[in-house]
Amino acid sequence: MKSPKDCGNSPKKRFINEHIIALARNDIGMLETTFTNNSNWILVGQESATGKKEVLEAILDRFNIEIAEIEVQQIITHGSTAAAHGSFKTAEGSEFSFCHLYQFVSAGKNVIKEMTTYLIMTN
Repeated sequence: MKSPKDCGNSPKKRFINEHIIALARNDIGMLETTFTNNSNWILVGQESATGKKEVLEAILDRFNIEIAEIEVQQIITHGSTAAAHGSFKTAEGSEFSFCHLYQFVSAGKNVIKEMTTYLIMTN
C-alpha cells in the first residue's frame, strides 16, 4: 500500500485512505460504519446502488477480487466533498486505475452520503 505523504495531515484524508484500504480488503465491518442508511454508490457505466445494505452488497460483489498492490496517488478534500485517485493490481495481474468522488453528510462527519467510482482496466 502506497499513500500520499500528506495523508496524515487531515482527519478527512486519513479517513479516505483507510476507506480505500477497506474497499481493497473487503472489510465489511469498517465499510458498514462509513455509509448512511440511505447512501448511494455509483459505479460509472456499470451499476448503482441505494441504501447501505445494497451498497455494501454491490461493493462486495464488484470487488470480489484479491488485490496484491494498491497506490493512492492523491486525496483532495474540501468541506463535505472529497476525491481520491490511484491504481491497483490484482493477484492475477490485472491493473486498474480508479477515482472515487465522495459526498459526506457534512464537513465535520466521516459518513458517506454518496460515492461515485470511475474504474478503468489499464492492461
